[in-house]
Amino acid sequence: MQKRASQVLVGDLLVQSELVSLPQLADAMPVALKTGVPVGRVLIASGFLTEENFRQALSLQSLVRDQLITEDIATAALKLIACEGINLNAAMKKLGIDSEYFNSANRLGELLLSAAAIDETVLETGLSVSYTTGLQLARVLALRGFVKERVAFVALIAQSLLRDHKLSRQQAVDCIKKTMSGRENGVKLPADNGLISSALTAHKIKPIRLGELLLLSGMVSQKALLSALDKGVSEEVPLGRMLIRMNLLTDVELNQALILQEMVTNGTITPQDASQILAKVKVADISLSKALLHIDKQKGESAEVSFDDFLSICGFIVGSKPSGATLVYGYFKSKRLSEEQCTLILQMQSNEKKKEDLEKVLKSFNW
Repeated sequence: MQKRASQVLVGDLLVQSELVSLPQLADAMPVALKTGVPVGRVLIASGFLTEENFRQALSLQSLVRDQLITEDIATAALKLIACEGINLNAAMKKLGIDSEYFNSANRLGELLLSAAAIDETVLETGLSVSYTTGLQLARVLALRGFVKERVAFVALIAQSLLRDHKLSRQQAVDCIKKTMSGRENGVKLPADNGLISSALTAHKIKPIRLGELLLLSGMVSQKALLSALDKGVSEEVPLGRMLIRMNLLTDVELNQALILQEMVTNGTITPQDASQILAKVKVADISLSKALLHIDKQKGESAEVSFDDFLSICGFIVGSKPSGATLVYGYFKSKRLSEEQCTLILQMQSNEKKKEDLEKVLKSFNW
């Protein structure tokens, strides 16, 4: 009988994939219970398991718990990793896993590689951390200091436009390169990961991992989440349980987040809806059902996006005056340009010391 995803333990994956034997796990368990040291660390100290294979097992356990892959796929991937010495990403490709989650991360990584923003080693590290923690690759790369946040933000937008066939691959790469070499020219940009949150909230991201959902909704702070992630990985405790243990989240709040995550997985609501609903529950102190009704009502009213909201969507602080914003906002209201197109145009313009004519810029993109 298949276990519930949330109940899958790293020891199960290690035994099923034959990285450790059942007797080895049985020997390690009493030591772990007596000393309080996680069983994975005991296996490593005993010479039964390598640090690298353990890290990959933790990543796969996290993916199973977030229902992005099944336990059988995780086991098969771990076997490939151990037998062929390949990384998790390569194992997923070899198994023919075709999902929006993996494809999106891979496409973003490939764009950043082509723009020489990162190298293969950084990408492999970033993907591993992303899979384990549940944070988007762009956020991981920015948090670890591998790329500037603004570069990650533009890469996300360019990736979205490339997927929608509104940019060529070379144009997407060129936009990233331009952002890397450009200047901010006095335009105020959001601090404390505001850019990444803006991109992930306003634009199409799915599925959504628990860590990203909690961060986007404001249920936990970035600092608290990172602390819980580090402790959770070292102690082999799921993120949600670690947040509760650290008194950063209640059982009720965790269950609400998991319910919304499940609704996203089932296609009942969008990831953006989920983050807004969870934020509403926390700020307004209302039930989950009431928050769901409120979001439905807001959608029915289909309120017009204000200029200030438009600036936020495009990655600028309210009150700032990026060049061409008023004109581009007009194009957005008339539906000539999408949110992503407006964002990219204004971000590119903010890099330029000498501002280009907007119509010429639009023509260069065939918009």
